[in-house]
Amino acid sequence: MKFKFHQESIVRKARKMKKEGISATEIARRLDVGDTAILRWCSDIPSENPYHLYAQKLRDKAKEKSTGLAKNICLRKEDAKILASVLYWCEGSKYPSSNFVAFSNSDVDLVITFLSLFRLGFQPREDKLRVSLQLHTTHDKEEMNYFWSKILKIPKSQFYKPTITKPTKNMKRRNYNGTCTIRYYDVYLLLEIMGIFEEISKKFKK
Repeated sequence: MKFKFHQESIVRKARKMKKEGISATEIARRLDVGDTAILRWCSDIPSENPYHLYAQKLRDKAKEKSTGLAKNICLRKEDAKILASVLYWCEGSKYPSSNFVAFSNSDVDLVITFLSLFRLGFQPREDKLRVSLQLHTTHDKEEMNYFWSKILKIPKSQFYKPTITKPTKNMKRRNYNGTCTIRYYDVYLLLEIMGIFEEISKKFKK
C-alpha cells in the first residue's frame, strides 16, 4: 500500500489537535485529510475515547496471541539462513540484475532483523559489509550515518557516500531515517540465498 505524503506542518497540527482531545474524525475534517492518516500519525498519543481504548485493547489482544510463538524461539544456523533468504526474496536484488547481495528498506527493524539473520546464518566477513543510504535534503547526513552505524554495528568507514534526494513538494515522512541498503559483494552467496528461496517456492507449486 502506498501512503500519500503530507507536509510536516500538517502532521504537527494534527498531533497538536489530537493531544487537545479532538477526535480523529474532526481533525480529518478540519485538515481535509483522510481518517486513516490521522490515526497513523497519532497512534502513539494516549486517548480516553472509549472507541479508541476498545480498539487498542483488541489490537493488544491480537498481538498477545502470537507473541508466545516467537518469544522463546531458538534459531539454528539453518533456520536463520531460511528466514534471511525469505526476507531477501521480498526486498533484495536478484541475479542476474545484481551480482552481489543488496537488501534495501527504510524500515529500521526490518533491516536490523535481516542483517542479524544474515550474520547468524551465513556468517559473512564483517569487514566486507557495506552500507549505502538514500537520504533527503531534510536529513542531517552525519547524524544519519551515526544512527545507522550504531544500530547495525557497522563502522562508518564501511559506509558509502549517501545519495541525497529532495522530498517531493517539500513533503516528508515522519520518523523516516532514510532508506538503507546492506551490501555484500559475493555472487556465490547471492546465488545460495536465491537457491534457498527458489526451493521454498517450488514446494508451494506442487
